[in-house]
Amino acid sequence: MLEQLIYDNTISEGFFSLDKPENGLTFDETNHVMQQLMSSIDLHKLSSLFFQQLQNKLNLTALKIQFTSGSLTLGDAEKSCNIKTLDFSSQHHVFATISYSFSRVLSMREANILQELHRYFKYPLKNALEHHDLKQLAMKDHLTALGNRANYHETIRRLISQAHRQGVGFGLLVIDMDKFKQVNDNFGHQEGDKVLIAMATVLAESLRDTDFAFRFGGDEFCCLLPGNVEENNQIVAQRIQNAMSNHVCLNKHGISCSIGSANYLATDTDLSLFQRADNALYAAKEAGKNCIIAA
Repeated sequence: MLEQLIYDNTISEGFFSLDKPENGLTFDETNHVMQQLMSSIDLHKLSSLFFQQLQNKLNLTALKIQFTSGSLTLGDAEKSCNIKTLDFSSQHHVFATISYSFSRVLSMREANILQELHRYFKYPLKNALEHHDLKQLAMKDHLTALGNRANYHETIRRLISQAHRQGVGFGLLVIDMDKFKQVNDNFGHQEGDKVLIAMATVLAESLRDTDFAFRFGGDEFCCLLPGNVEENNQIVAQRIQNAMSNHVCLNKHGISCSIGSANYLATDTDLSLFQRADNALYAAKEAGKNCIIAA
């Protein structure tokens, strides 16, 4: 009877003992993990640290964190044959779900270690998600809900860093709406706001899931388009102009746009890339507006 109490294979995978599991982490290992998890409140950095701790102690191949405003994946889930999905709850509300992918079935000791690490991650992750949500709000344009100028600078620097590490380039579109000032002058700023929101909708519907759209202020917008294919800029720019011509609100006011395009070069900084695209935009304006010019 006593032996049966030691291990019962009918216990569900989600069962956790509140006591410290036997044969789990040592005191020193626990202390090291907690120090790591308390070292950052940035969601991406914290998740990376947690992923490294799991890889050091278990045969983890991938980690996926799903939360209200998005998801984050590290590693390669295609190499896994065993996935454990566990929730984090606070006040009876699930605020995150984590899928742990392994290359094989876990031993009892490894399952205990996973349970420990999962528990230790709860509050650092909760704090990081709250910080992430606040940061995302600060990075959005209040009218259009697109990224703002600060978000643009953060994103382009990240893409440049990725280009240096991985050799994956990207394109930049700088967009200026034609005849927008006439809307504000003739119909007022409330109607002008509707036109700006319509433009944001066109951008959101014209871009791929991997692309980024920003409002710089006024009637100026930018798009960052990850990928090495130079034709991407032209394809997306034409898609934007076509969508604008078919949008009821924009069509009503005769709103078109001029677009300057540039692709990232290894010698570019964020400033030099923007300058090349902005010069191309100026040339598009000089060429009669409602056109696309590449740097």
